[in-house]
Parts: sequence; C-alpha cells; structure tokens
Amino acid sequence: MIPEIRSYIRSLDWVLLLLMFVIPTIGLTVLYSASYDPDLERRFLFWTLNSSLVFRQLLYCAAGTFVMFLAAALPARFPYRFSYALYVVLLGLLVVVLISGTITNGSRRWLSLGPVNLQPSELMKIGVILALARYLTKVPPKQRVYGFSELIVPTLIFVIPMAIILRQPDLGTALTVGAIGASMILFVGVKRWVLISSFLTGLGGVLVAWFWFLHPYQKLRVTTLFDPESDPHGSGYQIIQSKIAVGSGEIFGKGYLEGSQTRLEFVPERTTDFIFCVLAEEWGFVGSVVVLALYLFLLARILQNVARSKDYFGALVGVGVVALVFFHTFVNLGMVVGFLPVVGLPLPLLSYGGSSMLTTFFALGIVLAVTSQRSAFSR
Repeated sequence: MIPEIRSYIRSLDWVLLLLMFVIPTIGLTVLYSASYDPDLERRFLFWTLNSSLVFRQLLYCAAGTFVMFLAAALPARFPYRFSYALYVVLLGLLVVVLISGTITNGSRRWLSLGPVNLQPSELMKIGVILALARYLTKVPPKQRVYGFSELIVPTLIFVIPMAIILRQPDLGTALTVGAIGASMILFVGVKRWVLISSFLTGLGGVLVAWFWFLHPYQKLRVTTLFDPESDPHGSGYQIIQSKIAVGSGEIFGKGYLEGSQTRLEFVPERTTDFIFCVLAEEWGFVGSVVVLALYLFLLARILQNVARSKDYFGALVGVGVVALVFFHTFVNLGMVVGFLPVVGLPLPLLSYGGSSMLTTFFALGIVLAVTSQRSAFSR
C-alpha cells in the first residue's frame, strides 16, 4: 500500500496543483475585501473575520480540494468507462430541473436536496467533456478530419443539453457547453467546407435564438452593451460602475480594503460575477496582470499535460477543461470591462460560489487522473 501511495504522489503534477491553490487563495483575499463588514465578526480558528462569505468559501475550497484529490486518484480508465452513464444521469437531472426545480431570480436552475442546492447545469459541463471525449476517441474520423455526417452525433451530445439549459434560462452556461463541444471537435479537426457551413449555421442559430429563445432581459443586456449610458440607472448600471472601478485602480491600485466602489457598494454582484472589479480597483493594473498571468500558466500547464499524454481520451478531456476555464475567464473579464454583455459567468476559482468551485476542482482533478501515467492506479 505504501509503494502505491508513493507512486500516486510522484505522479501528481505539483506545478498544476500549486496554481490550483494559489488562485483560490487570492480569491479568498479579494472576497474578504468585497464582502467586508466592520459590524460583522465571525471566528475562524485563531482569526476574527468580518465576512461570512469568506468562511463559506473556505468550506467550498476544502470540499473542492477533497473532490479534486478523489478525482485524481481514480483509475485512468474510470472516467472513460462511466462517461456515458454520467452524461445520461445529468441529462435526466436537467429535465427534472425544468419540471420541478427551484426558481431563483426568475430562473429555474436548482434542485433542492434538503440543506443542499444542486445545480446540474454546472456538472453537465463535465458530463459533456467526458461523453464527447469518449465518442471522439471511439469513433475517429474516417479520413484525417471529420466530415458533415460524422459530426451529427458529437454535435448532438452538446447541443441537446445546451437547448435544455437555455430553457431554464441560463444563457451563460449554455454558451459554455457549446464552447466546450466546439473546441473539442475542432481539436480533432473538421473539413474546411464543414467549418465554413457550421459558422454560417451558427450565425443563423444566433438569429433564431434572438427571436425565439432569448428573454427580453437577455436582449436588453446585449443592446445595453453598445450604449450603457442610455440607461445609467437601469440596465447600464452594472457596466458603468464596473468600468469605473477597473479604471480607478490605475497602475498600483487604491490599496487593500480601500476600494471606494466596493466599500460604498456601487458595484453589484461584486462577490460573484464582478469580483475582478474589486481586484482591479484595489490591486491596480499590476495586480490584475499578475492574476491573469496565473490563469495563463494554469491553461498552459494543462495543455502541456495534453501534449505529453499518451492517451487520446485524456488529451481530449484536457482540451475540454481548457475550453471550460478559458471561456469562463474570457467572458467574465469581457463583462467586467464592458466588452461583452452580462451573461452571469463567474471567474473560475476566484468568484464566490460552491457549484462553480466544486465543478472546476473536479474537472482539474480528472485532468490529473487521465493525463498522468500511474501504473499503480491504472490496473
């Protein structure tokens, strides 16, 4: 047993693990400032915290760490064997959410399981990654790249959950699932004419979604992006205040716990979707670049593992996880600086929230499991 444990420890990518813990630690620091309340005191070990959210986020990080090491210890073939079963179960849970899910802020996204709320759409991202990776591994293209008819099944694998998630409605998560699926298929390769026709079909799909699927408030988020000053106290308020917070940080920031936009609560959702505003205001351009560099190193390290992986399934899983983290990060930062419409995507490993934290840790744990060569745990 001891040799197996030693083999397991040696097989872990400790550089990737370090990045996975440094980013959430920064997130806890920023979250403390974003949720700081001088009138609230919570005791944690030897410290007194003026924030209840930080205590909860510590619990989420602890749970995520456990889930990550559990996933990393799985036999290398385990995610492959049970990928379809997981996908079907999560698809069923999405249907259950539509029928009897808990409604929050006008959206039906949660399943209430006593003291715990489950968001199946978050877990569906992992389900799509594993199911699509297995299919693309099992059914490679007949030629060097995929043709149109060969893409029908893999496209349905991510389009079906996308359609269900859009009905909740949850545009941000639906787009994430689509980005994951498209990235994994493009990694394998498609014919040029298929790529062009898919792009044109996607444009048509955007028009269909605009007129048939998007709700009025979602359309308003898009139109407000181009002229937020047209409704500065309504739909444009978030974008305007966010840009003010980011710009006011200048080069070195205002200092920790000194952000006026945060302290005076001008920035909505500053602990979740707009937590980067707090970081940019207090840590400035320099601090923002350092954090973005950490995300870049995280993605580069996963891709390095993908390049070294001897297992095609593991490589595809790594690509899917990179797509998940990159899309979340890119869209979140785009929302913060007013480059993209507000679609409600958190910043991975940094924003407050249990579902996103657990999903990201679990996904990274699977990357460790399927891209590491562990003879002791692969039998």
